[in-house]
Amino acid sequence: MSYRSIDSTDGLQDALDQSQSEPIVLFKHSNTCDLSAMARQEMVTIDIPVFELVVQTARPLSNHIEAHFGIRHESPQVILLSEGKAIFNASHRGVTADNIHSAVSPLLAS
Repeated sequence: MSYRSIDSTDGLQDALDQSQSEPIVLFKHSNTCDLSAMARQEMVTIDIPVFELVVQTARPLSNHIEAHFGIRHESPQVILLSEGKAIFNASHRGVTADNIHSAVSPLLAS
């Protein structure tokens, strides 16, 4: 499992580049939210790369992601990317390892 912090558009570009060859997760995390802390515990258990941004320190990046993918900002939030495209997103209590595995399994089966 690969877990990487990002805080810039360069980091996002690295994530987009990596998503060309394998599915990856963008994880928006809040350091001040208990629900986000629980979601983070879920994200460290998944077996695909996770690119985490902390919304308190990377809000411009979070806004850029919202505009780029047209997915309203939430926290915690996951956006599953494949080939540079958002193919699944979830927020709050929907940020679980099971939901990520369910969304990614059709990609890995093909």
